[in-house]
Amino acid sequence: HDYTFYDASHGIRWYTEGVEEMRLEDDGDLHVDGDVIAYSTTVSDERLKTGITTVTGALDKVKQIRGVEFTRKHNGQRSAGVIAQQVEKVLPQAIIETRLPLQTGDEETMYKTVEYDALHSLYIEAIKELKDMVEKQAIQIKELQGA
Repeated sequence: HDYTFYDASHGIRWYTEGVEEMRLEDDGDLHVDGDVIAYSTTVSDERLKTGITTVTGALDKVKQIRGVEFTRKHNGQRSAGVIAQQVEKVLPQAIIETRLPLQTGDEETMYKTVEYDALHSLYIEAIKELKDMVEKQAIQIKELQGA
Protein backbone atom coordinates (compact mmCIF):
# COMPACT_ATOMS: atom_id res chain seq x y z
CA HIS A 1 0.00 0.00 0.00
CA ASP A 2 3.04 2.31 0.26
CA TYR A 3 4.65 3.54 -2.94
CA THR A 4 6.17 6.47 -4.80
CA PHE A 5 4.61 7.62 -8.06
CA TYR A 6 6.48 9.71 -10.61
CA ASP A 7 3.85 11.84 -12.31
CA ALA A 8 4.82 13.90 -15.38
CA SER A 9 2.03 16.41 -14.70
CA HIS A 10 2.49 16.85 -10.92
CA GLY A 11 5.99 15.73 -9.92
CA ILE A 12 6.73 13.03 -7.36
CA ARG A 13 3.94 11.70 -5.13
CA TRP A 14 4.31 9.54 -2.01
CA TYR A 15 1.50 7.27 -0.86
CA THR A 16 1.11 5.39 2.42
CA GLU A 17 -1.71 2.89 2.83
CA GLY A 18 -2.92 3.93 -0.63
CA VAL A 19 -3.41 7.61 0.31
CA GLU A 20 -1.30 10.45 -1.10
CA GLU A 21 0.57 11.90 1.88
CA MET A 22 3.27 13.98 0.19
CA ARG A 23 3.94 15.61 -3.17
CA LEU A 24 6.99 17.37 -4.60
CA GLU A 25 5.78 19.44 -7.53
CA ASP A 26 7.77 20.32 -10.62
CA ASP A 27 7.85 23.97 -9.48
CA GLY A 28 9.60 22.98 -6.23
CA ASP A 29 6.59 23.22 -3.90
CA LEU A 30 6.46 20.43 -1.34
CA HIS A 31 3.02 19.50 0.00
CA VAL A 32 2.79 17.28 3.07
CA ASP A 33 -0.43 16.08 4.68
CA GLY A 34 0.79 16.15 8.26
CA ASP A 35 3.42 17.86 10.34
CA VAL A 36 6.81 18.60 8.84
CA ILE A 37 9.54 18.27 11.42
CA ALA A 38 12.62 20.02 10.21
CA TYR A 39 15.20 22.65 10.99
CA SER A 40 15.03 25.74 8.87
CA THR A 41 16.44 29.23 8.79
CA THR A 42 15.27 32.32 7.00
CA VAL A 43 18.01 33.95 4.98
CA SER A 44 18.25 37.54 6.20
CA ASP A 45 21.73 38.76 5.33
CA GLU A 46 21.69 42.44 4.33
CA ARG A 47 24.10 41.68 1.47
CA LEU A 48 21.34 39.69 -0.24
CA LYS A 49 18.76 42.51 -0.14
CA THR A 50 18.07 45.73 -2.03
CA GLY A 51 15.46 48.43 -1.62
CA ILE A 52 15.50 48.12 2.18
CA THR A 53 12.98 50.41 3.90
CA THR A 54 11.57 50.56 7.41
CA VAL A 55 7.93 49.58 7.84
CA THR A 56 5.88 52.69 8.54
CA GLY A 57 2.51 52.93 10.26
CA ALA A 58 3.09 49.49 11.75
CA LEU A 59 0.74 49.94 14.69
CA ASP A 60 -2.12 50.95 12.39
CA LYS A 61 -1.35 47.94 10.18
CA VAL A 62 -1.32 45.55 13.14
CA LYS A 63 -4.68 46.97 14.27
CA GLN A 64 -6.19 45.92 10.92
CA ILE A 65 -5.24 42.27 11.41
CA ARG A 66 -7.28 40.06 13.72
CA GLY A 67 -5.66 37.33 15.74
CA VAL A 68 -8.14 34.47 15.39
CA GLU A 69 -8.81 30.97 16.62
CA PHE A 70 -10.37 28.52 14.18
CA THR A 71 -10.98 24.89 13.26
CA ARG A 72 -9.23 23.54 10.19
CA LYS A 73 -11.74 22.05 7.75
CA HIS A 74 -9.50 19.25 6.47
CA ASN A 75 -8.68 17.67 9.84
CA GLY A 76 -10.91 19.29 12.48
CA GLN A 77 -7.97 20.56 14.54
CA ARG A 78 -8.21 23.83 16.47
CA SER A 79 -5.52 26.35 15.71
CA ALA A 80 -4.79 30.07 15.86
CA GLY A 81 -3.32 32.59 13.47
CA VAL A 82 -4.42 35.33 11.11
CA ILE A 83 -6.63 35.65 8.03
CA ALA A 84 -4.53 35.94 4.86
CA GLN A 85 -6.96 38.32 3.16
CA GLN A 86 -6.62 40.79 6.08
CA VAL A 87 -2.82 40.55 6.05
CA GLU A 88 -2.81 41.07 2.29
CA LYS A 89 -4.47 44.49 2.69
CA VAL A 90 -1.67 45.84 4.91
CA LEU A 91 1.38 43.74 3.97
CA PRO A 92 0.76 42.12 0.57
CA GLN A 93 4.33 40.86 0.32
CA ALA A 94 3.57 38.47 3.21
CA ILE A 95 1.05 36.57 1.07
CA ILE A 96 1.77 33.76 -1.37
CA GLU A 97 -0.85 32.04 -3.47
CA THR A 98 -0.49 28.31 -3.92
CA ARG A 99 -2.49 25.19 -4.63
CA LEU A 100 -3.24 22.92 -1.66
CA PRO A 101 -4.19 19.60 -3.27
CA LEU A 102 -3.58 17.40 -0.23
CA GLN A 103 -5.75 19.55 2.07
CA THR A 104 -8.54 20.34 -0.37
CA GLY A 105 -8.51 17.61 -2.99
CA ASP A 106 -8.58 20.45 -5.53
CA GLU A 107 -5.74 20.54 -8.06
CA GLU A 108 -6.52 23.98 -9.53
CA THR A 109 -7.77 26.48 -6.95
CA MET A 110 -5.20 28.92 -5.61
CA TYR A 111 -5.29 29.64 -1.87
CA LYS A 112 -3.63 32.47 0.05
CA THR A 113 -0.94 31.47 2.53
CA VAL A 114 0.88 33.69 5.03
CA GLU A 115 4.63 33.97 5.38
CA TYR A 116 4.48 34.44 9.15
CA ASP A 117 8.13 35.54 9.30
CA ALA A 118 7.17 38.63 7.31
CA LEU A 119 4.82 39.69 10.13
CA HIS A 120 7.76 40.11 12.50
CA SER A 121 8.65 43.42 10.86
CA LEU A 122 5.19 44.76 11.74
CA TYR A 123 5.48 43.63 15.36
CA ILE A 124 8.97 45.08 15.81
CA GLU A 125 8.04 48.48 14.42
CA ALA A 126 4.66 48.54 16.23
CA ILE A 127 6.45 47.91 19.54
CA LYS A 128 8.80 50.81 18.79
CA GLU A 129 5.83 53.05 18.00
CA LEU A 130 4.16 52.06 21.30
CA LYS A 131 7.39 52.71 23.19
CA ASP A 132 7.63 56.20 21.69
CA MET A 133 4.01 56.90 22.65
CA VAL A 134 4.60 55.77 26.25
CA GLU A 135 7.76 57.86 26.54
CA LYS A 136 5.98 60.97 25.22
CA GLN A 137 3.12 60.46 27.67
CA ALA A 138 5.57 59.99 30.55
CA ILE A 139 7.26 63.30 29.65
CA GLN A 140 3.89 65.06 29.52
CA ILE A 141 2.90 63.64 32.92
CA LYS A 142 6.20 64.81 34.44
CA GLU A 143 5.69 68.27 32.98
CA LEU A 144 2.14 68.45 34.38
CA GLN A 145 3.31 67.27 37.81
CA GLY A 146 6.10 69.84 37.83
CA ALA A 147 3.79 72.71 36.84
